[in-house]
Amino acid sequence: MKINFLALLLLFCFHLSGQNPAFDKIDRFLSELNQQHNFSGSVLVAWKGQVFKKGYGLSDREAKTAFTPQTISCVGSVTKQFTGAAILKLEMMGKLKVEDPISKYFPNVPADKQGITLHHLLTHSAGFPGAIGDDYTSISTKEFVKLAMNQPLLFIPGKAYEYSNVGFSLLGIILEQVTKEPYEAFLNKQLFKPAGMTQTGYVLPDWKSANVATGYRGERNWGKINEKNWASDGPYWHLRANGGILSNVEELYKWHQALLGEKILSKEAKAKYYGRHIEEGEGAGSYYGYGWAIFPTPRQTTLIAHNGGNGIYFCDFLRYVDEDLTVIFLTNATKREYQELATQCARACILPDFVPALNIKDPSKAVPVGQSQYDDLAKSFLLAIGSGDETAIKAMMDSHFAPGFKEDFPMDQHLKVLTKLGGNVKKLELATINATEQGLTLQFTDSPLTIEVELNGGKIAGIMVEN
Repeated sequence: MKINFLALLLLFCFHLSGQNPAFDKIDRFLSELNQQHNFSGSVLVAWKGQVFKKGYGLSDREAKTAFTPQTISCVGSVTKQFTGAAILKLEMMGKLKVEDPISKYFPNVPADKQGITLHHLLTHSAGFPGAIGDDYTSISTKEFVKLAMNQPLLFIPGKAYEYSNVGFSLLGIILEQVTKEPYEAFLNKQLFKPAGMTQTGYVLPDWKSANVATGYRGERNWGKINEKNWASDGPYWHLRANGGILSNVEELYKWHQALLGEKILSKEAKAKYYGRHIEEGEGAGSYYGYGWAIFPTPRQTTLIAHNGGNGIYFCDFLRYVDEDLTVIFLTNATKREYQELATQCARACILPDFVPALNIKDPSKAVPVGQSQYDDLAKSFLLAIGSGDETAIKAMMDSHFAPGFKEDFPMDQHLKVLTKLGGNVKKLELATINATEQGLTLQFTDSPLTIEVELNGGKIAGIMVEN
């Protein structure tokens, strides 16, 4: 009997498409984003046993190199989950304990920092500031530790949350002291190789330059992150262990799969890794683990996620572990709106009728208040959240929130976040509205606060705040 392999292949592809129409929606969404806004990057979506992965646009515009799922790009602060796993690996090996004070590893720790533990560093609750220098400034280990120890703490260790790259760099230094080997070498041996990851790291994979995505800020060629001012074995300590790792979506999916079992971390270690140790700010509703943020969903499931970027490269990593859904996204030319891209892909899977969309706004089109068709919507939103009245906020949500967004988070979390935001804006005067059918940018007189409001069908479908 003769077999028509082409017909079988087409039938197989059609069958997969029929099983997961969400993948078709995601592909159309990203293809249109590429055509209309020059989007470049790659995405991998694993959903109920099937995997969709594809690249879009160019990883190098000058060389016309396509961005593919194998293209190497920067994962930014997703690096922190590798540092967290490495510290837990050392604890499994009996080399340290997360309860250890940092004074065990650093001499002459100032009195205000004597109570800081590795746990505090892992959970951004030590009180260190976010950063103490530029990512690409040369600095030795000794100089970095001295600089960090001289910083005034923002709060008593363990009493609050403040996202800090400094803390994770100190963890990397402790790792090197304990293991007597470079940070990347330990990760490569203990984490990456057991997970089957051969294309992840700082310098050890020794990629060809053409395989690494060039970064772009708007139309300007920013260059490749691993060709910036780095030491011979990776970035200096302002970036090392807190960011800067390079990888691709296929490699990160291997990492996700390895974490599902106990190949890397034991069950006990993963309980700490994903522990809801500290809320990410008052009213945030999400909690920080050891390099991961933990979110509740309205479906009574858990989202384990982290993103990272430097304003050029951006990575988002969403793991709906209870629902067998993983979304991994990389880009070499980010826009603020891309922070919602992975969530849009996730919604396309979870909500059958959801159509993914992003607000890509032109800042030159901002108009004074009173001249936008969305004035009433903006004023209703600000009036409700500024009132601090839960009844008024709920009524605004019922009237102005798009289907899907209201259900993305539990009501009490919406109320906490919106009430807190309202406290910040109620004394401010709305100055301009940059409006498109996809979204609004609200800017205020004499304030750096900016509110990005995503729209879907004239309804609020997402909110991001910059200050």
